[in-house]
Amino acid sequence: MIYILIIFVLITAVYICSILWVTIGFVNFTGIRDIQLSNKGFNKISVIIPVRNEENRISTCLESLQNQNYNEIDFELILIDDHSTDNTKDIINTFIKNTGLDVSFFSLNSDATSKKEALKFGIDKSKYDIIATTDADCLLPKNWLQHIDSKFNNQSDMLLGPVMFKYKSGLLSSFQILDMLAIQGMEFGALSFSKPILNNAANLSYLKKTYTSVGGLDGFNTPSGDDIFLLEKFKWNKKEIKGLLSQDFIVETSSESTIKGFLKQRLRWSSKSKHYSDKILIFFSSIVLIQSILMLFIYLGITFVEKYAIILIILLFCKWLIDFILLLLVASFFKRRRALFYFIPVQLIYPIYIVLIWFASVTIKFEWKGRKF
Repeated sequence: MIYILIIFVLITAVYICSILWVTIGFVNFTGIRDIQLSNKGFNKISVIIPVRNEENRISTCLESLQNQNYNEIDFELILIDDHSTDNTKDIINTFIKNTGLDVSFFSLNSDATSKKEALKFGIDKSKYDIIATTDADCLLPKNWLQHIDSKFNNQSDMLLGPVMFKYKSGLLSSFQILDMLAIQGMEFGALSFSKPILNNAANLSYLKKTYTSVGGLDGFNTPSGDDIFLLEKFKWNKKEIKGLLSQDFIVETSSESTIKGFLKQRLRWSSKSKHYSDKILIFFSSIVLIQSILMLFIYLGITFVEKYAIILIILLFCKWLIDFILLLLVASFFKRRRALFYFIPVQLIYPIYIVLIWFASVTIKFEWKGRKF
């Protein structure tokens, strides 16, 4: 038993050091001052949005683009419909009739049926060298395009931006918010050390010429991952990858309202993990999974092995402490500290969730927006 405890201690120590590294990086990143903005664009930007069955949410996204503090003549909006079966197309056509924006709306042909195909199509149709992507269910801050413009004046090839779920009360919403806070902490914490490992297509921009030079999007048959795999290509080719953490650059999106929808979303996200090639990303994914499995054994040990319960409780609280420090810092930046009221129940559930999602992602098929994967 003593050897098992030593293994438990070593794994927890590696996990704590890893999260500490991310935490230090995030603190360093948030210390960077915002740059001055001007609503007169120095660059022209192509905004690409793939859409599929978004009738309940796309209007908010379109309105936020309409309200950008950016010259209308300095950006274009390209919408690509991926075989929607609801009223998404009607909503978009109505918006086009009533807007002064430069909007192009296309529909994929029957041979192309994925978000990646929609993105490729949109990029091919774009007129400008800066590509900005977001999702149809997102609310964009009014200075979103200004920030993108300012960063590409500094010779960036790719810009990573912050994304957060809109705040709603309740355990399910808070679980998703805390999970996203951890992801954002890891994204910008690692980027602070010039080791980018994560990004999010809901707030991502890059140069079209660089996109072309690295070979475009990946060819993996996964419903997600277009953003991370493109990031890996930029890294392999030693391109300049930067990020910006600013309160008025946060893109907000909606969390899932049901447990079923949440699990389907996470299975979709997890489906890409088997194709990871970045060693740091693989390390972090592995240590989170291993630590989650370890936590299940710690739960059992505390319950049934009285002799070593104190040691196991210490390991449990050490893990919780480093997680809380990171989440508190990230939640403070994103103004989501209320979600921390659910920290303990989320911590208790999280290892079970991680292990179940991992197991499900490698053993079962799932459905997303009417398609099976």
